[in-house]
Amino acid sequence: MAEVPESSHIDVVELEGLPPLCAEDTSIDDKGRLKFPKSFQRYWGITERSTYYCGTYNLKTAILYNNADLYEFKQQIELQLGPVKAAPIIFNLEKFGGYSKVDGEGRLTLPGGLKELLDLNSKQKVYLRFRKKRIEIVREADYEMEFQRQKLNLGESLALFEAAGL
Repeated sequence: MAEVPESSHIDVVELEGLPPLCAEDTSIDDKGRLKFPKSFQRYWGITERSTYYCGTYNLKTAILYNNADLYEFKQQIELQLGPVKAAPIIFNLEKFGGYSKVDGEGRLTLPGGLKELLDLNSKQKVYLRFRKKRIEIVREADYEMEFQRQKLNLGESLALFEAAGL
């Protein structure tokens, strides 16, 4: 039987044009810089001096957008929710967000207010995942809580999955 590597970073075949299909763990260094895994760098074309918006809309998860996709996201929020219901979400994006550039080592400095609000620091692991044109940064504890919630619904989902012949 083959040995399983101890690291969670395993080289995988990436499908050209598609985002990474799994969440990847990474960390934030002592200067508040997020290190992008190579698969995320390749998919988004992240290079030195690339600029991204970093913020939050729900006061729990940090998000990263490029300028065009952020503008579209804000428009969709207002269109779908209307200006009054969209206002608190837009406010959170503005208050806790900012633009940052990627350095030569593929790291992005997160805005100070965002790091403080979400307690993103070098003492914890975070997970990156793609969701609708954005990268989400999820703290390890929140990721584990989501896993526990998903386990509760797994039986019903598997029954539907199998009934559908998948």
